[in-house]
Amino acid sequence: MTYAISAIPTITKIVVTPNSAKSGTVFKFTAALDTALISTNKVKIDLGKGLEIMTGTKTSYSLSRAIYTTGSQTYKVGIYNAKNVLQGKVYSGNYTVTNTTSKNHAPTLSLVKAETMATIDMPYTVTLNAKDIDTNLSLITMNWGDNSEPEILTTTNNKDLVFSHIYTSASSFSWNAFASDKGTPALKSKSVSKTITVENPIVEIQTPESKYTKVCNSGAFAGEEDCPVNPVLGNEPTDWGCTQDNNTGLMWEIKIKNDTKNNTELREMNLTYSNYVTNLMHYGVSSRMDSSGFVLSVNEKTLCGANDWRMPTKNELLTLVLCSDGEYGNEKDGCKNYTEIDHPTINTDYFPNSGSWYWSSSQDISDDTHAWGVNFYTGGTGYSSHKGYNGNIRLVR
Repeated sequence: MTYAISAIPTITKIVVTPNSAKSGTVFKFTAALDTALISTNKVKIDLGKGLEIMTGTKTSYSLSRAIYTTGSQTYKVGIYNAKNVLQGKVYSGNYTVTNTTSKNHAPTLSLVKAETMATIDMPYTVTLNAKDIDTNLSLITMNWGDNSEPEILTTTNNKDLVFSHIYTSASSFSWNAFASDKGTPALKSKSVSKTITVENPIVEIQTPESKYTKVCNSGAFAGEEDCPVNPVLGNEPTDWGCTQDNNTGLMWEIKIKNDTKNNTELREMNLTYSNYVTNLMHYGVSSRMDSSGFVLSVNEKTLCGANDWRMPTKNELLTLVLCSDGEYGNEKDGCKNYTEIDHPTINTDYFPNSGSWYWSSSQDISDDTHAWGVNFYTGGTGYSSHKGYNGNIRLVR
């Protein structure tokens, strides 16, 4: 008996764009193959600090990095198997990183969208956009004006960024935000601000069924189009894949329990991730086990018909904490009536296969190597941890 042996693809072309640019520029490295990879092989690149996985599908793969080391640079690309053994030959290319002596310019920040009214205990969102002619943007800092911690999110040039906050008292508040870069010296933009009125909510009796709605992988809501009234959890288009919070308007990813040892399911409940973002080089390598790699993978799958999934903020995660008194948590004091016996949790009818601790996109203002997570078992307001720590992630849109 003979067995067919899968041919190893050949790298037909490698390209870096731009080929020459100043220090701090994001260079994009791409590789083209003549045939698709087998599942156990990976296209990897060496930028001088060890192998990194290039992401892509079929015959096209890429990796983007901000490069700060100046001078003539060499990169190498090859195909490797599961044991990291080179398959075929290594292909190399060159590019140049030049010194930058130009004056650093302050970024500009603009308001894209924000309402003038908000409701107590309901997420209030602001969309901001920052630009920098030096392309060295770093952070946007949002001060909500109610003595809460500033919300700090990493950003890139000309990217709309959504901030979310929950006000806990009725009053008039003035929020303000500014962008900052990572130049020398680091500079800040002019502030953007708005005064809003926060009102008490209209009290309604609400059941879990009216608060949450199941959403099929096709993007249809339960009982609509091809989605059954009570869809089962799974990966088929008519299976349950997401849950819509009808109060906040946020749609959440639902985890799947995989009984195999390999945990190959993308949304497997037991998989954990570091809180890595692509424009902070020193925290790790963008891969499937980093937050940025997971976001990319889920968006490539167009979960529930969408490709705008992202990491939630700390405040958004806290709206999912179900306290022992039947109320939902808030950013100010988490669960007010927390006891050692009756722990907070999450609504498992609409969020099955849940872990206890989840990463958020909210950075710790006191230490840029740390970010905030939320513990659904203790009901606290959040816990700051090093971004290299592996924790659960639940995406939102």
